[in-house]
Amino acid sequence: MPARFSAYPPDSPALVRLLDEGIPYRIGRAPDCELCVDHFSVSRFHAELRGTKTGWALHDIGSKNGLRVDGHLVRQATFDKSTWFSTGDVYCWFELLDVAAADSAKLQDERRRSTSRSLSAKIATTRDVATLIPQTLDLILELSGLERGFVLYAPQGQPLRVHASRGIDASEIGARGFSGSITAVQRALDERTSVVCCDTDQAPWLGVRPSVRLGGIRALVCVPLQIRGDALGVVYADSRNPGPPITGLDIELIGTVAEHASAALAARQLQGELTDFLRDAERAGFKAPTWEELMRRAG
Repeated sequence: MPARFSAYPPDSPALVRLLDEGIPYRIGRAPDCELCVDHFSVSRFHAELRGTKTGWALHDIGSKNGLRVDGHLVRQATFDKSTWFSTGDVYCWFELLDVAAADSAKLQDERRRSTSRSLSAKIATTRDVATLIPQTLDLILELSGLERGFVLYAPQGQPLRVHASRGIDASEIGARGFSGSITAVQRALDERTSVVCCDTDQAPWLGVRPSVRLGGIRALVCVPLQIRGDALGVVYADSRNPGPPITGLDIELIGTVAEHASAALAARQLQGELTDFLRDAERAGFKAPTWEELMRRAG
């Protein structure tokens, strides 16, 4: 019988995978684990899940912090129903599925990927930056399931500015009473990588921040806008209400949107620089000859 495995590390995307019986799935922090759960409390090779015709078995394979099923420390367990368990400090949900439900889940993921690619391509062809940036924010809010956010953007060499916001007044951002996470924004800009937190209460680097604690922020995602490693800005989104976790697929789709938006912004910037160059050259007395003029000279 097929199954679905979900792991919920507090400061990274939730891992959600469909499982096929007969295949061993190692759970651990090591990158080559079939179910890689990147959290300090999880051993490199923590446990193994394997499905048979009679059910699914979970075995500890030498972990440091152990397995807990229904709160009890165990070395092994057999699942004949959907069950919560933990690897180290990370909660995991094991869910039995029938074949129809597994096929439906796969189809839904493919549809989401297809829709994301289509909308990303549409963003990439948008010529007006004033339209492109709000579209990018709206799409990332939709994909992440978060409530509010903003976009910081600037052409290279210029200071970052707020160019779009939803649910947050632009004047609040950066103010002493701002209820979002400036730390997450700065981290995304500095490290050029997405910052994700599904549960700020369990993330020490965020949960202790006064702005996050007092603002009641429960989850957030911060995605850099960049081209060839150069930062153009960042898209920030958060939520003060509990909701569905941000999954690895969500981050994959959000990353695709950010890449297309970044390329479009870079193209608009290059186009503007070229227009400025040609205008300045013409003012200086240089006028590029047309192709017809060059052909007449050659004749």
